[in-house]
Formats: sequence, structure tokens, C-alpha cells
Amino acid sequence: MAEPSDEARYVAWRGGSREDGDALIREHGPDVLRFLSNKVGPAAEDLLQETFMACMRVKTAPTEVRSFRALLFGVARKQLLRHYEGRGQLKGEEMMSRVSLAELATTPTQRIAKHEERDLLQRAMATIPLDFQIALELRYWQRLSAVEVAEALGLTENGARTRFRRARLKLKQAYAALSDGAELPKWSEE
Repeated sequence: MAEPSDEARYVAWRGGSREDGDALIREHGPDVLRFLSNKVGPAAEDLLQETFMACMRVKTAPTEVRSFRALLFGVARKQLLRHYEGRGQLKGEEMMSRVSLAELATTPTQRIAKHEERDLLQRAMATIPLDFQIALELRYWQRLSAVEVAEALGLTENGARTRFRRARLKLKQAYAALSDGAELPKWSEE
């Protein structure tokens, strides 16, 4: 018998199945934790819990969710926004498209990179606006489709594609500035 889809598990979880909720957390928790850790460091564990709890309170009917991962990362993004709003560092969602992680962070939140190239890429990512960073991470590291990223960010598919183009350009410029003009490396799958 085939494993149920994430969306079917989500419907069952919202209906009271703890087993399905636990399966979703085991499957997607590490990705969401990595996503949050890159932005808030040690506070990521708490935000992870808040993200999964908030998934239970989403107003959309569980049967209307087309992609659980898109929903999950959309909720994680909102928890991230609330985290920075609670610290008085952001005021409203529109600020995420103008403020970079480097401007928000008071202490280093990125892990020590295994390779110099990855460290440089992470530093470049931290200098671009947070919404651009999130779009790139969801697309390339979390492997969400353009449609899923659009859903997670509350954009149209064309809006998400435009955000990708702008984000890649910003990242390319930031990377070149940090590396004396070097080209961006191929995307890491780690």
C-alpha cells in the first residue's frame, strides 16, 4: 500500500490523527528548522514548534491545500515575520522586501560554512532583502516549484518568477561585491 500524500496526511492531522501529524513533522521538520536557523539561529527551535502549531490553525480548509510544503513554508515565513516584529525589528510584511538579514541580526545566525565558497554565498544571501532570500531558498534549497513558492509567498506564479529574477540579480551583485567580482557558484543541494 502506498504512503499517503502530505496533503492527505495534513487533512488527517487536522482531523485529529496524531500519527499523521508526527509523520509530517518528522518528514518536513528538518527542512523547516534549517530554513529558520539560517535566519534566527537558536530561536529556530521555538519557531519550528510555532510553525507546526500554526498549521493547525490555518483558516483554509485542509482539503483545499494543494501543497502541504507550500503551506508549511508560507506559515514558517509568517512566524519569521512575527519573530522580528516582536523584537521591534520589522514593522509589517512589506519591510521584508527591503530589509536584509544582515540588518536584522544582532549576532551571527549563520552556521560556519564547510567551504569558503559556501560561506561567501551565505554572506551574499544575508545582504539581499529577506523576501528575495526566502524566495531563493524555497525554490533552490527546499525544491519547491514556482507554483508552490508563489502560494507560500502569496504571489501569482508570474509574480514569483519575477521575484526569482530580481533575487538572483541581487544575489549575483552581492556575491560579486564580496568576492572581488567572482561568479556565483552552482547552487548547492545541501
